[in-house]
Amino acid sequence: MKAINQLTNMDKAKLLHELFPDEIPAVLEDIQAVCTHFKANREAYAKTWDFGLMTFDMWLSLAEQADKLIGKHRTNMVRSSKVFSEQLFHSFDYTVLFVNDRIIKYAEGKSENSRFKLAVALFFTA
Repeated sequence: MKAINQLTNMDKAKLLHELFPDEIPAVLEDIQAVCTHFKANREAYAKTWDFGLMTFDMWLSLAEQADKLIGKHRTNMVRSSKVFSEQLFHSFDYTVLFVNDRIIKYAEGKSENSRFKLAVALFFTA
């Protein structure tokens, strides 16, 4: 096994899935729910958006890409850590920024599994 500082986002996602397969359906559902909410409330988000690295429309585009990937591969993402990690955490795709953010927010705000929360903090923050 690689040292943690040598793990790619795909490696971390695959390991997270393998350690906590029961969390994955809820994570995917939460990501899609947020995507739907962003689309439905686009104007409100765009007016108050303050993330300097990208506009809300850019963020919404990443959300839509993630939603499309989940819609297409959801069943296989739930079943396979490889599909989950390869589809959502491809290192040459900026969608990973949105997905990382959503996994962190899901772990912090919705997951009741304390070990999952620790794993997400370990893998995806700082």
